[in-house]
Amino acid sequence: MTVETVEAPGLPGPPEPSGSVLANSGFLRIWMAQLVSQTAQNGLMFTLLVLITARTESGVIGSVLVLSFMLPAVVFSLFAGVLVDRWHKRTVLVATNIVRVGICVAYVLLDQYVPALIALTLVFSSVSQFFAPAEASTIPMLVSRRQLISANGLFQLTLTGSQFLGMVVLSPLLLKLGGGDLFFSGAAVLYVGATLLVASLPKGMEPPLVVERFSGTGIARSVVRDVRMVLRTIRGDPLSTLALVQLTMSSSLSMLFGLLVPRFVLDVLDVSPDNAVFVFAPVGVGAVLGLRSLPWFTRNFRKSEVVTIGLFGTAAALLALGSLEFIARALEESAAGGLINEIDKPRLGTLELSVLVVMTMITAVPVGFTYALVNAPAQTIIHERAPAEMRGRFFGTQLMLANLASLVLLLAVGVLIDVTSVIAVIFMYAPVVLAVAIYGVSINRKYEAADSDADGPVSLPPHHE
Repeated sequence: MTVETVEAPGLPGPPEPSGSVLANSGFLRIWMAQLVSQTAQNGLMFTLLVLITARTESGVIGSVLVLSFMLPAVVFSLFAGVLVDRWHKRTVLVATNIVRVGICVAYVLLDQYVPALIALTLVFSSVSQFFAPAEASTIPMLVSRRQLISANGLFQLTLTGSQFLGMVVLSPLLLKLGGGDLFFSGAAVLYVGATLLVASLPKGMEPPLVVERFSGTGIARSVVRDVRMVLRTIRGDPLSTLALVQLTMSSSLSMLFGLLVPRFVLDVLDVSPDNAVFVFAPVGVGAVLGLRSLPWFTRNFRKSEVVTIGLFGTAAALLALGSLEFIARALEESAAGGLINEIDKPRLGTLELSVLVVMTMITAVPVGFTYALVNAPAQTIIHERAPAEMRGRFFGTQLMLANLASLVLLLAVGVLIDVTSVIAVIFMYAPVVLAVAIYGVSINRKYEAADSDADGPVSLPPHHE
């Protein structure tokens, strides 16, 4: 094995930009690429579930598909982060999107073969593990430190919006117009667009810090060494550890809502799951308000404190959501119950706006607001604290933890709902969120004297427009 290390100096950066982060042309391209690729990915997962369920009429096969999408994220994401740190991020972004274009074409050709669809999904998910840490590591190369919180907030909003666009708009529309082949062809076009966007990123955005060349088995040993190095670095920095735990909690909350919402509207609200999008649309309103308020929060609190506030608020919102059925029942049994029952209930399409439905829609606003305070500040902390040459590994670690937690939830929540109830699962998970919030308080207090808003070691490379 031979390992040659070549160091090169950094590049001088341009002046600090002013105005909206979207005025930064480099960031605008990576943000648009995220919107396009995430919309395609979310729609792809929904389309595959619809097609495979229709063809096999088997819930087990559907579960196998979901596992083929999630397992590579658990197994490969940390190692992908190690390799991403050794490659130019722009090259990784372009290459992964080109491969995903090819996979979408293969979906069209092998559309009728369920085993082939599952195998392609396994390959698709494995390739995507390189895109996510490369994308996250690119953000601080394109924007100034002052704009990091806005950039991450916009990415979080787009991540949520792409779920709606992919699963609720794009996939059902294309499936209705032309079936799976039309969707897969459309997804290929979207990934071509994402490829062109990332290919136009500034070539000089990433100073060549360290380049290592390997021979023989050197790369395998070096990857293992780097995994150990990043784990030691994370363990040695409690604030980075806290941010990774908080990001993992944020991801698990997103998965939890995805699993619970259909059962909540059916079991608790007694309405069709088709109306879930109307009942929980206020979550999006709350999220937009939360993201808009992030600059005020980060001016008045340290970013780690903002995340902790968000987690306390999310735990309280979950408890409130779980209590709505009891509150509505108490209202209906009170003296006001007769008056409530006499009022003609308005409708939103086919959805009857009962007292319980209206209370759920109102409670959904603080759910979205408090959740929005978690992800963007925690990701900004990682951007600021992780050494520039290790950001891919940091985000690879976070993705591994997040997907492991999501996998556990996927396997456990369905069983728990059937054994207990959706309300019981909410009450069981709220204390978990609360425990992470309390952990954040203890870490923040311990490091309050030493920690400033700079949040420790920062090595932001120059940004480019």
